[in-house]
Amino acid sequence: MPGLQDLYAFCLPYFHMLLDWLCRVLLRRRLTPLTEESLWRKFTVEERRVILSESLTRRWWHEGFCLLLKCYREDEDLTVAGRMIVETRWTEILQNRLAISKRLASVDVLKCQIKRPIFIIGPARSGTSFLQSLLYEDPKNTSPRYFEVMHPVEEATSTHAQSRELTEIRKLGSRYTATPELRAIHYIRATGPYECFNLMENMGLFKNFLFFTSNIQDYEAWRRTLTKDQMVEAYRFHKLQMQIIFLARGKDNVLNNKQVIFKESTHAANLEAILKVYPDARFISTYRDPCETTASVCSLLSKRFATFVSKPKNIDLDDFGQHTMRSPLLHGGNEMVRYRKQHPEEAHRFCDVDYVDIVASPMKVVKEIYDFFGLELTALREAKMSTYVTDHPQNKYGQHAYGLKRYNLTEEEVLEYFKEFVEFCRPQ
Repeated sequence: MPGLQDLYAFCLPYFHMLLDWLCRVLLRRRLTPLTEESLWRKFTVEERRVILSESLTRRWWHEGFCLLLKCYREDEDLTVAGRMIVETRWTEILQNRLAISKRLASVDVLKCQIKRPIFIIGPARSGTSFLQSLLYEDPKNTSPRYFEVMHPVEEATSTHAQSRELTEIRKLGSRYTATPELRAIHYIRATGPYECFNLMENMGLFKNFLFFTSNIQDYEAWRRTLTKDQMVEAYRFHKLQMQIIFLARGKDNVLNNKQVIFKESTHAANLEAILKVYPDARFISTYRDPCETTASVCSLLSKRFATFVSKPKNIDLDDFGQHTMRSPLLHGGNEMVRYRKQHPEEAHRFCDVDYVDIVASPMKVVKEIYDFFGLELTALREAKMSTYVTDHPQNKYGQHAYGLKRYNLTEEEVLEYFKEFVEFCRPQ
């Protein structure tokens, strides 16, 4: 019964708060300690050895993994629910690395050649999710699905075979129940195509989790020390995970000459590393007024941030706005432009798309993309994508209102910060 489910969802956070209080009073610890020890207790000694071995990747990922965990552990304003979300995701990352290590013993990833992938690299909130979902409707295109990027390996047990997908359906349902307005801002289908940042988390490279705590200075300092060589290794691991995902699909994989389409805002700041791993990669760069994207992503992330802190009214929105605007993880436009200016010989790889056109005439944009990359657009594929456009109008799940003023940002400030991006990419 929906009534009982709603009552359960309402009461559960308070039950966890009570348990946390009892743990602190009686055991002098938190319900979710957020320590390395509390995570490792879930694994055997042998499993820990496999996770930390350098047979998969070098261990620099573990430093970032532990640093951001420490940032959350020391955040006095983090809610019990927020602590549980962090502990769950950090545990999943360790489980993912273990499962990947085990799977490699039984698969030959060389049988899965990812050829000429297309990366959608536009800023967050510039129409990239809609564009990826639209292109995914073409049966000859494929992308990682949400439940796959959360759990790249399907374990060979009957219980896990169902739980991987159903777990994410339940978790997304709980998220939208707790914060209904998120459905209108950024609706996610567990079985639909999704972006790559969850795969990068398995290398200790976080994106969204940098915006749910204000205590991130140590992690950001570590991230600034990463070398080009380390980023190349991160993308090799990205490719490895995708090969495992595609091979597990059986008939629905890249061996059937499917066009792979990735999507992620952080890719724009890492083009050199991507091309080291995917030398025949192509890119779709979306443009939207950065004043609009900045205001929209601030609204999205601040609503999620509010669920992680005990006193949402105490969030420093000025600092949050500055941090969000300046993060190349959300908007790598300036970094992308610098790469393109330094490498004019790579111009043939980049198809530029305007957000205004995506909204006004999405099928026209699709045809331009297919023409640019020399892809075949049959009547059947066009019909399937046109149906998706009809069934998914803008604001289908509600209107998303946002603005810069709430974060004490001005249009002049935003446009000045993204001056390189605007001058290079803005349609004339």
